[in-house]
Amino acid sequence: PQVGRSNAEANELSLQLSGPAPEYALAFTDHIYCINEMSKLGRKSRMSELFNYMHLRAEMFSHKNSAHIDAWRDMINSGYDRALIVEDDVDFELDTVAVISRALHALNSTLADWDILYVGHCSMEEGSGRASSAYSRLYKSTHPFCTSGYVLSRNGAKKLFAYFIEHYQQARALDVQLVALIKRKLLKSFSVYPPVVYQRRDLYPSDDGLELKIAKRFKNSAWDDALAFVPRLANWVDPLDSAYLDPAFKHIPSWMEDGNAVN
Repeated sequence: PQVGRSNAEANELSLQLSGPAPEYALAFTDHIYCINEMSKLGRKSRMSELFNYMHLRAEMFSHKNSAHIDAWRDMINSGYDRALIVEDDVDFELDTVAVISRALHALNSTLADWDILYVGHCSMEEGSGRASSAYSRLYKSTHPFCTSGYVLSRNGAKKLFAYFIEHYQQARALDVQLVALIKRKLLKSFSVYPPVVYQRRDLYPSDDGLELKIAKRFKNSAWDDALAFVPRLANWVDPLDSAYLDPAFKHIPSWMEDGNAVN
């Protein structure tokens, strides 16, 4: 005869939740790229843990120079219709995927040929206009500085890749060049406000006042949540990055070289 499970076994089984739907795991896009500078392995480790906590499946896209442009090229060659691109120093609001889903649904139902949706930026002006009738957090972009997080359509990727292959200015910040295209009405760009992807300048310091100002809108940090509820992350410290080594320790002092005894 079949032996029934105990209450403890039944309760344990009820807590074994299945993984998220494939659409959720990709934030309702076809692919997620995380732009990671090759020398910054600490950021790569933290982002991998953050994606795991958020149940998101992302590609760590390592690079040396023109990372975003390379991601656009890969998106086109891979046949993706839309992709989420984030940088490696960001954090997410806990409801990031839900907000992206609603914004994309609103866009697709009102404007089929949109190019770019900023879900992370450092502009307080993005919510100054009139919100979309389809979703109250969706606005036409004004000055969405920073490229911390955005969803790109296939059409937008083709536009940007074609333009920047010819006109990319190495000495000028990419986000500034993108805003210039938006102001010239060469990109159909929209922004989520408040954003749901933020750069963590407390973890990776910068003197950028715009980023610090928009960060005050950050409410429910997924990374802080992970540190609080995942025991193995409680005392997290980023693995040492070569980019942050003190210059004083990059060269072996002469007294430490072989053959030199210390008296």
